[in-house]
Amino acid sequence: MDALTPLINGLNLHAKLVYSGGVCGRWLMDHNSETSVWFHLVSKGRGFVHSPSWTTPLALDAGDLILFLPHAARHFLSYSAEDLPDDEAGTRMTPWLEGEAGFVCGEIQLAAPKSLLWQALPGEIIIRQNQAGTILTRLLELVIGEASTPRFGSESVIERLCDSLFVLAIRHCIEENLVREGVFAAMQDKRLAKALALIHEQPWQAWTLSELCAQAGVSKSVLSEKFSALIGHSPIEYLTLWRLQIAAHWLMEPDMSVERVAERSGYESIPAFSKAFKRHFGMAPGSFRRG
Repeated sequence: MDALTPLINGLNLHAKLVYSGGVCGRWLMDHNSETSVWFHLVSKGRGFVHSPSWTTPLALDAGDLILFLPHAARHFLSYSAEDLPDDEAGTRMTPWLEGEAGFVCGEIQLAAPKSLLWQALPGEIIIRQNQAGTILTRLLELVIGEASTPRFGSESVIERLCDSLFVLAIRHCIEENLVREGVFAAMQDKRLAKALALIHEQPWQAWTLSELCAQAGVSKSVLSEKFSALIGHSPIEYLTLWRLQIAAHWLMEPDMSVERVAERSGYESIPAFSKAFKRHFGMAPGSFRRG
């Protein structure tokens, strides 16, 4: 199995479509978030990103995709490189055909945005139309096609397509050598990929270092050294961090009780789970769920 599959499945990440259509006037978009990945696909025309990450505003043309992770610098999307409106009052939302520019904008909520998993990715991920490659280009064309001619179920179709878009954006970072450490980099090492897949797919298992090494076909010293070098934690420490990360995502689900989350995360008792969760997140599972 692809090492990334159980990770994405375990976190239950899904894109939520926020806007699909056209914009006119002195338009401005302020989609900064400390907990979500925001993505913007230019489906028509042009826009500009104003951010301290670039010395001059970054131009985005039709077919370009940009993603902002929670650790991105504060930024704004605007109609002009020279003018940055003070607020969104001059923004006119229109049907796609009537807009001077068109966008597909959405977010993917992260329960643990400060985790090592996400911090290892660039704060801003820019994929130009001519950099997308065959698969991503086809996907972007499908998204733009649905956005430009809305039909029954278009919003649902776009959201599901954008789930794959996020995975392909991660692939782009790996293939373009934008990720050199952390879990995503570790997945490129065949000696670690099997162990990581086991942890991600079966976090409830009481894994030991010996069992992981036997399943992955690698020695204890190699597995421990590679985990420490690329991830910054031992395999068992990472297992604990992964359990808590997926627990945080499960606590966001309305039908998941604290008791059920504790069990699915591999904890034998609720007090043990609550203690570990509070030590890592600074609050009890119940408070995290309500907040």
